[in-house]
Amino acid sequence: MIRRVLPPLALTVLLGAAAPVRGEESSPARPVDASGEESERASLAAELGLDAGGATEAARLVSSLANAPVVHPPCLARDPENRRCYPSADAADLAWLGRAPVAAPLGNEEEDEDEGLEAPDPPTFWRSVGERLRSLVVRRADSKPVAVPEEEIEALFATTFPIPIEAYDAARLRDTFLAKRGKAKKHHAIDLGAPRGTPVVAVSDGVIERLGRDRRGGKVIYLRDLSGHYTFFYAHLSSQEKELKPGDQVKKGQRLGAVGATGRVIGGPHLHFAIFRHEPATDSRLFAVNPYLIFSVTPR
Repeated sequence: MIRRVLPPLALTVLLGAAAPVRGEESSPARPVDASGEESERASLAAELGLDAGGATEAARLVSSLANAPVVHPPCLARDPENRRCYPSADAADLAWLGRAPVAAPLGNEEEDEDEGLEAPDPPTFWRSVGERLRSLVVRRADSKPVAVPEEEIEALFATTFPIPIEAYDAARLRDTFLAKRGKAKKHHAIDLGAPRGTPVVAVSDGVIERLGRDRRGGKVIYLRDLSGHYTFFYAHLSSQEKELKPGDQVKKGQRLGAVGATGRVIGGPHLHFAIFRHEPATDSRLFAVNPYLIFSVTPR
């Protein structure tokens, strides 16, 4: 059987005055020429190849569809960024990973750098290499560049640092260091998006300085290198290796924990990774090193 598609104008005529216009309920009823309306419907039905009964049935069906309530399926997992619904939390995480990474976290209570972050500019050729190198090391208090000995810079770039997430595709690295955080502060780390549970590894031989859980950074690990100059900071972990404890020595590439979304997080699961340089006189973590530059020059 061939189904005829009723054009909108035809449906309007078939429906007639079935749906009153808002505001007309209180208006006095106007006389309607019933015979003229029936004649018009009959004429239109003949044009469409419908008998009078078919036209009436079509009008009834369209009217019932127009008045049917809209039923929305339940939202099993909602993306906190774009508010879209997904069938599961894993599906929402995978959708987030498919988008460009969003800058995020820190903790110790290290200063929270997750709230109010703006997405960084994508890497482009117009962004000066000299500008990036000038900001290789900055003061955490004001994000201003600081000078470090030339031999120390040479040693940094000569060190083969693995990316701290196991089997991470280096092509996905993004420079979120110094991305804006609110009106005045900057992001002193980079964020590496990965599925929850992905192994996180030590980037250097060193000593576990601290394991814990912070209000902002969630589950965190501080790993100090053997020179004592640098501390590597891992935040938002879903777990820390059970056998690890402060004072333990670890080897480069050793598993420390797993990617998660603990603490205050924007987006989905990711590793917030920072490199802190200690100020020699006080041994305080006063300076931050751009991990993106370090990973970018390391052969893969």
